[in-house]
Amino acid sequence: MNPLEKSRRSRNDGAVTLQHVADLAGVHPMTVSNALKGTGRVSDLTREKIQRIARELDYKPNLAARALVTGRTGSVAVATGPVSEHFYAHLLSLLENELKTSDYKMLFLRSRDLGRDLLSTLRNNAVDGIIAIDAFPDLRDYTRASSRVPPCVYAGVFDPDDVIALPVDHIKIDLSRAVREAVGTLISNCSQVAYVVSNDIMSEYREVRANVYIEMMEAAGRTPNVIKLGIGGDTSRRDLTRANMVEYLKTHPLPDGMLCQNDEMAMGVYRALRDLGLRIPDDVQLVGCDGLKDMKYFDPALASIVQPSEEMCALAWQFLQRRLTHPETPVQEATLYSRFEARESVKI
Repeated sequence: MNPLEKSRRSRNDGAVTLQHVADLAGVHPMTVSNALKGTGRVSDLTREKIQRIARELDYKPNLAARALVTGRTGSVAVATGPVSEHFYAHLLSLLENELKTSDYKMLFLRSRDLGRDLLSTLRNNAVDGIIAIDAFPDLRDYTRASSRVPPCVYAGVFDPDDVIALPVDHIKIDLSRAVREAVGTLISNCSQVAYVVSNDIMSEYREVRANVYIEMMEAAGRTPNVIKLGIGGDTSRRDLTRANMVEYLKTHPLPDGMLCQNDEMAMGVYRALRDLGLRIPDDVQLVGCDGLKDMKYFDPALASIVQPSEEMCALAWQFLQRRLTHPETPVQEATLYSRFEARESVKI
């Protein structure tokens, strides 16, 4: 009987422990823990051996036992936008994959009162830390209301003054460069360039796209045209944008260039234009923002300002891991840049 089979039969409860893996690998349980989590000093040969044995035994970490030993729950709270928007659903998937590499669980927080949820979750010691993406006001309000603040990492588009007032680890997504390139492309090709946005967003601090658009239009001697469309209710953002754009164009001149607040709205505008018999890019040139992969499957493929989602999620988890391991680390910060991906919906 080989050692693996003997180990399986010797267990009464069927649970594989670190000790089982350590016995077969001929190392200390702590070495097994370090090898599986990617921490500590473990040679490549030993790490590969331990990982192979763990796979063969179908080892699963005991999170409850780890919490008792380390004082950690093995869970991280993630606060972000609604999963009904594909951009945020994609971010959650990316973060979940990052956390799984370290045997961490993700607790998704999203409700009508996100700040209250944050307070409740942390007061109950439910998570070891927080990653907040495009949810800075909720994170700010939480940290002001709670005396017990676990490690937090914020990522997204934000006003630098807010981070100065609330010194937390943060990753800034700079949209301005890519927006300038996109607006510049539209201005050079179109006589009437509009910015399409939901009617509840223009007053928010993070509306970088609108600020850059207005600034560039005025610099070019053009009159800005901000089209505010009603977004809300149970209908999807795409369907509402489609319906509202059709109604808007019944009583307003047709812009021959449009930059949309996000890709969801760009898809709705695309459908509205096609419903009206308009051609893209011959009649209207169209650009979205976020970088959803769906955009390239349209006919013509839709241009977009692509956010560095994969890099942002990986770096956010790296920041939080470092903060958990070394609490005294100075504030960690980074800036990531979006890029303009011109496709067939614009003329270059």
